[in-house]
Amino acid sequence: MRVPIIDVDTLSRNWWLVVLRGVLGITFGIITFVAPAISLAALVLLFGAYAFADGVFAIASAVRRRVTTERWWVLLLEGLVGIGAGLVTLFLPGITALVLLYIIAGWAVKWSNGCHQPCFTML
Repeated sequence: MRVPIIDVDTLSRNWWLVVLRGVLGITFGIITFVAPAISLAALVLLFGAYAFADGVFAIASAVRRRVTTERWWVLLLEGLVGIGAGLVTLFLPGITALVLLYIIAGWAVKWSNGCHQPCFTML
């Protein structure tokens, strides 16, 4: 059974978001060629800030759902891992840069392969 990811109506209403995403991607690519060290540092710090903030929000959601949901601890665990990843990124940016390099390389290989299925099906 095939599940559509996005329908044509949604895409036609939000075409400008697709264009904006493309423009931002091209801009980031050009900046990366011009100043690769700054781009890498920005990517690592942005990832760390995102992981930390996402962890805080996941913990807040777990605390709010602990009465209504049995599996609230999964959100708590996700939040703790997110905060941990953010702190590792802050204190060990070199290791984070190397791990992000491998993640981005794997993502690029996956998409250049023409395979548009979830990453886990490739493993």
